[in-house]
Amino acid sequence: MFSTDGFDTVDDAPLVMSSTENNTHGARRDGDRSRLLSRENIVSMIKTTVVLSALFLSIWAVVLNHSYEQNDSTTDDQPTILVETEGREADVYCPEGGADIFLGTDFDGNGQLSIDEITTSTKVCHGQQGLSGPQGQRGIDGNAGINGNASLVNLTAISPGGECSLGGILIESGMDGNQNLRLDEDEIESTAHVCDGQLGGEGPEGQQGQQGLNGTQGHSALIEQHAAPSSICPKGIVMQFGIDDGTDRGIANDGILHDDEVRDSLRICSEQLYEGLTGDIFANTGDSMSSVCDKSSWSHLSSKYIFSATDGTNGCELWVLNDENIPSLLSDIHPSSDSIPGRELGIHAFDTQSGPRFFFDADDGVHGREMWVSDGTPVGTTMLGDMETGDAIDWSIELTSWMDGAVFTTRGQHDHRMWWTNGSVTTSIWQAPWFSSTASSALVNQSVELSSLGHGLLQGDDFGLWFAAKDATYGLEMMFLSNEGVLHVYDLQPFGDSSPSNGLPLEDGFVVAASDGTGRQLAKLDRNGGFQWLTSIAKEGTTTPVSVIAPAFGIQLLGNNLVFDVVYRGADTTLFSYSLDTGFLQELNSNILAPGHSNDVVYNGHMIWFDCVLSSTGMELCQTDGTVSGTKLTVDLLPGVSPSQPRSMAYVDSTLYVLARGLDDTGTNSGHALWSIQGHAAQLVMDVWTGIGNNSNAGTYGQLTATSSHLLFVADDGLHGHELHQYLRASIRDQWMVWD
Repeated sequence: MFSTDGFDTVDDAPLVMSSTENNTHGARRDGDRSRLLSRENIVSMIKTTVVLSALFLSIWAVVLNHSYEQNDSTTDDQPTILVETEGREADVYCPEGGADIFLGTDFDGNGQLSIDEITTSTKVCHGQQGLSGPQGQRGIDGNAGINGNASLVNLTAISPGGECSLGGILIESGMDGNQNLRLDEDEIESTAHVCDGQLGGEGPEGQQGQQGLNGTQGHSALIEQHAAPSSICPKGIVMQFGIDDGTDRGIANDGILHDDEVRDSLRICSEQLYEGLTGDIFANTGDSMSSVCDKSSWSHLSSKYIFSATDGTNGCELWVLNDENIPSLLSDIHPSSDSIPGRELGIHAFDTQSGPRFFFDADDGVHGREMWVSDGTPVGTTMLGDMETGDAIDWSIELTSWMDGAVFTTRGQHDHRMWWTNGSVTTSIWQAPWFSSTASSALVNQSVELSSLGHGLLQGDDFGLWFAAKDATYGLEMMFLSNEGVLHVYDLQPFGDSSPSNGLPLEDGFVVAASDGTGRQLAKLDRNGGFQWLTSIAKEGTTTPVSVIAPAFGIQLLGNNLVFDVVYRGADTTLFSYSLDTGFLQELNSNILAPGHSNDVVYNGHMIWFDCVLSSTGMELCQTDGTVSGTKLTVDLLPGVSPSQPRSMAYVDSTLYVLARGLDDTGTNSGHALWSIQGHAAQLVMDVWTGIGNNSNAGTYGQLTATSSHLLFVADDGLHGHELHQYLRASIRDQWMVWD
């Protein structure tokens, strides 16, 4: 066996902060993140200012031409002012093509502009964005940030010479310190120039380009300014640019910039982007999370994060983060004690016929521990029903997603029963609403012979529901209920129980770990009641079949290879792979022990990461691509035999994030903190309690969760106890311009 004991500790004084400051929204300004100006934002600004430049120069050309026409009416000897257009192919400035407009004086009187007679030019683009249409009215300014000054941007056309030999645009930005709604000279903090390019050479003599077609009438271009989301930027603005063309669910020409009509955005923050404490739920040093109160789930469909926590007054109850990542009590399910949401099953987000829903177990103090559902609102958080007298949910219960709803089991005086729900309607699985009356009647009759429904295995896929159950004739075996209501029983072990324990849906069936009567192996099931045993692994150096297969790492699919863990020698598991194409079985690495023993594995489609134990490193992070050469240590965060003890992982933005111990840039043990890993290189990205000997114990409770904008995890900063913290995702960070 292996040990994970003996991590290092050292001492130093903690960073002292005011709890009052950290309890307010302003505490989001306390971190120490670097400011950056991403290339993406620079390109966004250039694209916006080029369009504004084109509109400005076009207006100038018309006014100048009108002025010359008035002079021509009084003097016949003056040269003629000419305006010429030339078709323009699609390029970076005009993605849909357009026309170049040239303005100049015909000094030689030949009725055409030569290259040295052109005094100015501009571009008119056409296409689906219709930026050549009339200028839309200016958007309504958003409310100023709390206790802050407005961020302003000036755009000024500049004449040829100096920074721009051919002219261009000067961009000035800064804070409106005196709040006069103008960017005064002493308020300018940064400047940038966008210069006009050199005109192309004149075409062959005597040839004139064909007149370009007029662009179709465009929709109004709209600009809106909004306050920055405080969960990301404490003080800043978001400028949105778009076309009032009714794209997708927008409404054309209504003067409102709908989300689907937004073409680009400019995000400017005058302070550091916020990372750190989301809120002190249990005031001061109290722990809002504990070993029995730390379940959570994120729904990308509803953009909601729901979790269990205690504020020290209401007990362990259900909480939610709002749009600004501020926690609030969602429902006090057990007013006089602890409902402990998710204690047995956790909290799970599923898409249902009724919309995104969270399913979890809870005890309201009246009906016992039952199944509950929430849509993220107080009124939408309800018990699905009083399924059993006393507790209906215990450690043996299973939950899965199937047929636009959830399937779960209960246990009570009627043994294990199985239910389907969409959050609004809850019914016996045998009488699911899409089954015909004939199918339901047959299923009810068959179910009389079944018990221990879902015991140890329950999993839905696109074709049906796979589950373990005990049949009066066959024993504890695998079963498959098709979407059409046909039930199949698999007698994997004719002389007893096969006791299925772990499974994986495939395109053409299901793979399960079960007993064949001599040991435990992998079997592949089709959807018609047929099966075949895939493996016959014996303990190393013996003919004795293995008795433990897929206990922690489980069964994973990489390409067309099954990857799973087996107790092949000694007492610890190692990784094996089995080719579904050739039937080839091999051990991937005999030195990597106990894969996935302490954490769920993380999979990105090509690689699986998992915690592991090696004799030379202790408990660290490993990876496999399903091959012998690709199964190895990812990184030794705490060099030597001292374990880094990975606790939770998430893969997002092409980066693996892990809560673990490691050595920072100064060679100091970080304690459990947030690390990013790309390839085999690791970087400490967030330690909420820095200093020698200070350990935030990140990941002791809860899990690392990636939302649409942040990574969320529970840690102790030394002042507020174990609370929820946030780290801004790299893909979101790159969208912002930041300056002091």
